[in-house]
Amino acid sequence: MNFNFSKKIDKIKTNYIIHNNGYDIINKPVIVSSKGSFLKSISGEKYFDPGLGAGSQILGYSNKKITDAIKNQIEKGSIYLHNNLNIQSFTEKLTEILPSQFTNFVYCNSGSEATQRALRIARAATGRKKIAYFHGGWHGMNEWTMNNDGERFGKFFIPREDGIPKILKKHSILLPYNDDKAFDIIQAYSNELACIIVEPVQGSNPRNDTTDFLDKIQQICKRFDILFILDEIITGFRLGIGGASKLWNLYPDIITYGKIIGGGLPIGLVSLTNEIADRSFGDKSKFVPTGGTFSANPLVATAGLSVLNILGTKDYNYINQLGELLRSLVNSYYKKHGIPLSVIGTNSISRIVFTNQKFKNRMERDYLEQGTQNKQIEFRKKMLDKNILWPNNGILFTGFCNTKNQIEKLATKINETSHEVFNELI
Repeated sequence: MNFNFSKKIDKIKTNYIIHNNGYDIINKPVIVSSKGSFLKSISGEKYFDPGLGAGSQILGYSNKKITDAIKNQIEKGSIYLHNNLNIQSFTEKLTEILPSQFTNFVYCNSGSEATQRALRIARAATGRKKIAYFHGGWHGMNEWTMNNDGERFGKFFIPREDGIPKILKKHSILLPYNDDKAFDIIQAYSNELACIIVEPVQGSNPRNDTTDFLDKIQQICKRFDILFILDEIITGFRLGIGGASKLWNLYPDIITYGKIIGGGLPIGLVSLTNEIADRSFGDKSKFVPTGGTFSANPLVATAGLSVLNILGTKDYNYINQLGELLRSLVNSYYKKHGIPLSVIGTNSISRIVFTNQKFKNRMERDYLEQGTQNKQIEFRKKMLDKNILWPNNGILFTGFCNTKNQIEKLATKINETSHEVFNELI
């Protein structure tokens, strides 16, 4: 399928605004269908999506096997509010894939819910109140990890009222990422911390050189009986079918999953070791609320089982090599033409950063990208003109739906647009 470069108008006039993560989505193409790597607008325009549904569509949009499974189940019911065969089969398949010590599962409806429940379980299991998280990380719409004082968006973000109670700060500790100063802070609060939550790969700073840092986190957690929570909402079933925990030999107490395993439907999953389950749900003196009307519904379980069965036949080297191809083609062009940008990433996760200097975390990235905000907006608009829907969160994913030709064309359009936008800096 080729890119379509015509400039048709495909917006609908409205008298309302829909907000999503601070972005006005009304003034974007109105999508009516999808297939593979592409989205189709109301006017018939085809847009390439390098974000693949925030990474959830690793098999591509409207995968036939998944949609057929959903169609078959919807006629039998989408919600039962009771134990069902679908969720039993899905769970059984997960136990075959995930690390063997994880045999306890809590289902919910989003990554945000999963991380929220994980923190609650950790506090119940340990009897401690404080949690710690890392600058530059993202754990969904979880109020415990997104106080709007620059912590989520970087040091240079001007704080504004966000509706999140500031009292949460008394129990939430922000840690510097990929920085040994974090361990001094952890030790200082070691008797109060219930858990530390971390993404094995940060979407704001995707890289493959932090495995030693992650290992140090799990070591200090074990030393002080702090629960180690690995947020694999993005990396789960993407870095490999077993996620980062298997790939990098990490041994968390709790892992959260989402995105990919929903097959395009909303899902969240918290998986616990037997020890943590015994210290929380298994303790009759405690009550840990984790329910939800749509949790563990048969429709999403059917989609999820279909996803797992398909992924079990795939070679992850394919999408990893496509990710590396994208980074190589763009970085080579930047270097050749002196464009002060770069592409970073690992495996099938990539991101363009608006600096060509090295940095170790989101804080340093923010410093180096100062003054480029308007250029970034211009870049996104020009990519849209080229029929590429640049993801709002900036995270690029390669999937099994992508072809080498598609990635090469994407790299070409990124290079052309970068040259157009940053020509005065060359």
